[in-house]
Amino acid sequence: MNITIIGAGQGISLGVAKKFGSKGYKTNLISRSESQLIELVNTLKKEGIDADFAIADASNASSLQNALHQLRDRNGHSDMILYNAAALDIKDFLDQEWSTYQSTLNVNVGGAFHLLKTVLPFCIQNDSGKLFFTGGGLAFQGNKDWTTLSVGKAALRNLIQAAQEKVKDSGIHIAQLTVCGYVNPKDEKYSPEAIANQYWKLFNQKKGEFELEVTY
Repeated sequence: MNITIIGAGQGISLGVAKKFGSKGYKTNLISRSESQLIELVNTLKKEGIDADFAIADASNASSLQNALHQLRDRNGHSDMILYNAAALDIKDFLDQEWSTYQSTLNVNVGGAFHLLKTVLPFCIQNDSGKLFFTGGGLAFQGNKDWTTLSVGKAALRNLIQAAQEKVKDSGIHIAQLTVCGYVNPKDEKYSPEAIANQYWKLFNQKKGEFELEVTY
């Protein structure tokens, strides 16, 4: 049993890794930073959680595909894949350059698209699979300083809805957890642990009870 987390970091990703790891799932981690991945794996192993990693730039299709294939070859197919990668630049939108939007969209939406292109055909062939995505409340409301992220989350939400339509009534569970607050370890609702619990609930839903979006 194993899961894969794309965009691994100290926040939601680590919370999800610990939650699923405590239930006996091995965690495969993907991000661009080898040093961060090694640190995360060591943290998990100290808690008795088996973990592996592969380095990839989620915005690059071949890089992400190679990482997914490496982990699959070593550990088998994942029971769940979480896309948790995000990129942003906090600045008044009139002071931004379009190139910044392009680079952040390549992560916020492009990586999710590359993931779907890579694994969804296999899921459709086998009528199974759980693909989850971390959305954000900024998808519902533009923000003059966080526009790169609000535009990215809005586009991600639309992409995931399209993927959900494609697999409607199948055994494939595609869901997005739209987090409407700032992740904070001290916040009872928005701590990584609390958010991880929401993913665990989604993971355990059976066909016929799949939730497509949890606004949290």
